Amino acid sequence: MNDETNLWRPQPPTLYVPTGKVLTVPAQTLVRTAIVLRSAGMVESACLWLGPLDSIGNGLVTAIVVPMQINRPRSYLVPGEAMLKVAELARAQRWTVVGAIHSHPGVGVEHSSYDDGMTPSRRAVSIVVPRYGDWSGPWPRGLGVHEYFNNYWHLLSDEHAQSRVLLSDGPEAPIFDLR
Repeated sequence: MNDETNLWRPQPPTLYVPTGKVLTVPAQTLVRTAIVLRSAGMVESACLWLGPLDSIGNGLVTAIVVPMQINRPRSYLVPGEAMLKVAELARAQRWTVVGAIHSHPGVGVEHSSYDDGMTPSRRAVSIVVPRYGDWSGPWPRGLGVHEYFNNYWHLLSDEHAQSRVLLSDGPEAPIFDLR
């Protein structure tokens, strides 16, 4: 699959209902994530946020991981072997994937069916950054924040995104570049 253009999804089967789960992200980590995506150039790219996830699904971003990936202008691919490397790192630190972030070429930030399949965990938040990572706040305007709810990746309204993902003044997450 080299192009996800023809993979747009049907409308959600149900309305989104906030789950009450919260992912806490140091604000500087969001800025650094956009920089990582931009650095790939004019291709889609991805990174993962890792950290602890509690028993009810609240998470804390403590690391940015850039897996080995194949980048194209309209899609990206993280091969299985690359995800195994991410899993090794996560297990060693007792982390899990709490966020999956990738870029899109234009301003559209809705998931495609391809994006649904590429998101490595339904417990994670999936964030789409427009214009190959060329984004700056205010949070979350212009970003596509998605949560898996009732068998569908829902694009959250800005209001729901602000409740689901909280920016904090916490310590900046280190970057693990596995490329």
